[in-house]
Amino acid sequence: MNSAFPLRPLYCAFILALPALASADDTQLPDIDVQGRSYPLRSEHIDNGTKTTLSEPELQRTRAASLGETVQQVTGVHNHNFGPAGGLPQIRSLTGPRVYISENGLGVSDLSAISGNLPTPVQPFLADKITVRKSSAAVLYGGNAVGGAVDVETRLIPDTLPERDFGGKVEISGGDNTPNSQIFRLDGNVGNFAWHLDGQNSKISSYRIPGDSKAGACYNPDEILFNSPLRGLCQVEADIKENEIFDKRNYQYVHKNYLIEGEAWRKSEGLALKGDIYQNFSKRPPSWFTQNPDYDPALPPQISRKLKSLQDAAPVEYGKLTNSHMHLQSLSAGVSYIGERGHVGIGLSRYLNRYGVPGYASLATRSGDGNGIQPVNIDADQTRWQAEGLYRPQVSWLDNIRFRIAHTDANNREYLGRHFVNSLNSQSQQARVEFNHRPAAFMQGTLGLDWRHRRIDSSGPDRYMPDTKTREYALFALEKFRWQNWEAELGWRHGRVKHQALLDGYQPGRGLTEGYLKDLNQREYSLNSQQAALKWSPFEIASFGIRYNRSQRAPEVNELFASNRHFAILTNEHGDPRLNPETASTWEFGGELNWRQTQLRANYYHTDFKDYIYLGQTGTSKGDGLPYKEWRQGDTRIHGIELEWKQYFDLGKYGLLETRLFADWVKNRPVDQPSNADPRDPEAWKRYLRYQRDGAYMPGLPTTRYGIGLSWQKSGWQLATSLTRYTAQRHRGKVINEEVDLGGYNLWDAYLGYTHHFNEHRSLEWFLDARNLGNVEARPHNSTLKYLAPLPGRSLRAGLRFTF
Repeated sequence: MNSAFPLRPLYCAFILALPALASADDTQLPDIDVQGRSYPLRSEHIDNGTKTTLSEPELQRTRAASLGETVQQVTGVHNHNFGPAGGLPQIRSLTGPRVYISENGLGVSDLSAISGNLPTPVQPFLADKITVRKSSAAVLYGGNAVGGAVDVETRLIPDTLPERDFGGKVEISGGDNTPNSQIFRLDGNVGNFAWHLDGQNSKISSYRIPGDSKAGACYNPDEILFNSPLRGLCQVEADIKENEIFDKRNYQYVHKNYLIEGEAWRKSEGLALKGDIYQNFSKRPPSWFTQNPDYDPALPPQISRKLKSLQDAAPVEYGKLTNSHMHLQSLSAGVSYIGERGHVGIGLSRYLNRYGVPGYASLATRSGDGNGIQPVNIDADQTRWQAEGLYRPQVSWLDNIRFRIAHTDANNREYLGRHFVNSLNSQSQQARVEFNHRPAAFMQGTLGLDWRHRRIDSSGPDRYMPDTKTREYALFALEKFRWQNWEAELGWRHGRVKHQALLDGYQPGRGLTEGYLKDLNQREYSLNSQQAALKWSPFEIASFGIRYNRSQRAPEVNELFASNRHFAILTNEHGDPRLNPETASTWEFGGELNWRQTQLRANYYHTDFKDYIYLGQTGTSKGDGLPYKEWRQGDTRIHGIELEWKQYFDLGKYGLLETRLFADWVKNRPVDQPSNADPRDPEAWKRYLRYQRDGAYMPGLPTTRYGIGLSWQKSGWQLATSLTRYTAQRHRGKVINEEVDLGGYNLWDAYLGYTHHFNEHRSLEWFLDARNLGNVEARPHNSTLKYLAPLPGRSLRAGLRFTF
């Protein structure tokens, strides 16, 4: 592992930036008067799509090891769970390459969108705020934001001078069934230079659970006996005895004498029905056989199955989440020069994460004998440097020019036990420039350029994808108009994406990709996205809006070029280099009421995907114990509702109370659901197979949920609690057979804290953070590992947070 920081490029970039600083402001400014100067306009402020911002006080109650778990209380957002150490935001049923994840305004090198067992290298515990955009943000960020975007702000590169020359906070926490964590943050300034430093260390050996790690369905003979895909997902090995049930309709020929003389003759001759009386012949039958009048060629043979024994492919332990260890470390530093008309700065971050994938053991591998049932462990590290600057020219129509650049080097190694089997590493460079303007009092907007280059390298005996290169660039514009109580938005983006597979030394597996990969190892896509929105505020307390987005996304490299066993998703995964871009057309209707101490929000959305890319079932295996799946396309419809009500109460001497009620549901299903099709019509046959093999709904669809939350504050006290009901999934898809109903559950969380203020700047807070207080067995339907690993049981984290 290369743990060295790439300091030389950072030094060079910083030195090269200094002349620009000097030209922007070459005088000392001991006192900067910013009265009358508005805060710099940012592109993300112009887009008024549905969004939720979690501030630092809210994050104190919701922070978790993964980004997905941290934001899962936002309506319409679920945690796409891959164990306690891994979880992606799933917005309105979309996740992975359809949800753009950024840190301080630039996309992270997030290979977890390609391989779900890999980490998302952001630290929610160090965030100042997290913004979740639930509407399509493709105009601002490209096709990877067709399902929304999540931005984590850490103030790595300061854009203003801090109030004091030196300050920060230190947090220490630990407890029962939760990681032991140490976190620090320091901020300060020397003259016009502002600096930032933060770090985190979190470690846990394993998580406890309230029962078996595997779902009861994994040991239910009625579920397992006739469901081989479920046996693979549960990672159980069954010894099944099969016997063919005799049915005369399965046989083409019958003995002539039996037709004439009947059962009495058969018994007198001592003949068996199967073989002696009824038979099938590949050639001409003997003269004493004739056509069976009851023969039905469409009737499949009937098989009886008896389960003789059932055992786990890998050891499991009652009350313990197998292989759930985690050790995360991070360190970040940044410095900026703050001038009268802008700033420029640079930041460097280092991220290390070593953890186990709970309950997972590979059933097939080429890494060596004896490694086939060992647990998967991940060793991930990332080095990222980022630079940004903002300049505010002295012209009325141009508010500011902002640029951001980043270089990210990420390495992800996968082990079976201690045996290396696969790595997925990436190097990426990206740049973004925005011209944020206010040409008139009624108008503001942004014009920008995006550029990114990424190379993914893989190695090891079990790599499932060739090395790839990706280049993309885009031009975008977004304008907002205000007139009286009306507000409108218009946005447009044009971009190009080019993917190339580097085939030297790569041997594709047997399957779909193998036949096309050599001839179609390079694909280029031209993408266009538009948005339009109208908002009407007839009263100061109420507003209503309508929004339309047309967004395009190019296929990801794994969707095009994957061609081997992908243990992370328990699948022999094969891409299709012929895939087209997918196009999403979304209508969204929303309303908001803010009256006195009441806030009510409601949203309805409807999305039609043309050529939606999905990983389709084939019902076959290549003899390696993993289901063989192919990336395919089909028209898909998504629609759902989000409701949220908040009520604030001023209790006088008893403090302040906030109550919250929320609910959301979503459906994701194929547009076409044919009951039959002609195999001679390829397109109709593809639609029929999708409906038959993947079901009437997307497999792993998030469940409907509703909940209540209470938050109380008085003096230095803070108490918050929430209870969320996750209903049993009624809209289940198929994994060849219909998904198993794992039932619903209630999650109860609570937070208690008290802050003692020593003076204006120094305070000490102690807190208790409890999760899953009911200690229930919770298996999210949208979790890849739902059959193998439930959510952790009851946990209690106690800590101290010192601010100075």
